[in-house]
Amino acid sequence: MKMTIEALLFIVAALQDHRVTAVGYPLDMALNSVDDQYKGCTEKMADLVKTKYLEKEMSWVNIENYNYRTAEDNLTQNHSVAIYMYTNSDVKVHRTFNMDVLSGKEKYNTDAFSWYSLHFLLTEAIQILRETQNGCFSTYRGTNLHFDRNVLNKEVRFGFFASSTLDRNKAESFGNVSCFEIYTCEGADVAKYSKFPLEEEVLIPPYETFRVSAVKTRTFEDDLWCETVYMLESTGKRSALNCALVNRRDDELL
Repeated sequence: MKMTIEALLFIVAALQDHRVTAVGYPLDMALNSVDDQYKGCTEKMADLVKTKYLEKEMSWVNIENYNYRTAEDNLTQNHSVAIYMYTNSDVKVHRTFNMDVLSGKEKYNTDAFSWYSLHFLLTEAIQILRETQNGCFSTYRGTNLHFDRNVLNKEVRFGFFASSTLDRNKAESFGNVSCFEIYTCEGADVAKYSKFPLEEEVLIPPYETFRVSAVKTRTFEDDLWCETVYMLESTGKRSALNCALVNRRDDELL
């Protein structure tokens, strides 16, 4: 049974903002995710964004009203703007965006997806920052959601751009019902370009896969920082839509 749009919006908003409660959501491979990692087609996709999508999708950008960070670390100003707008909870772009990323696989190849430019710019920014940020990160997410606990040793993905933090105390302030201790090797530290740099955010792309190495509960460990803690260890990447849009465009030109 497909989730309703309202349910998807509720889940993503909760996962991102960590302020609402719910019961029994799954942890799985998020198979309906827009998980394009653009491996082998970055230049072609960048050209598509520049010539076709960015101007049409500029509703998520309001350059005049926000103090964007100057781009460094081999990023362009568009990358910096994308990170800043994504992390800016004042404009709430991330809620609708992540809902569409989590559920938009079928729309992605039909020009019905509304976020080609933001998805590409965030993905490429994460990948560029990864080149200068050696190694993996140990990060934390705090939520007030209840998830399925029967996931030990299963492989999962967030399936959207998942915010996490290097500071466990900051994660706990967002929620202490279901929390995540994450070892991410594809996420990037975006604090330098974030609207809220003190949150020490590490942004995890939709395509990173994890093994649930442990599920801890206060039933057996009284001093846990959350009611349930899921330990996630990076296992690699799964990008079912890799270069799908670029390849379709190329086929149309044949």
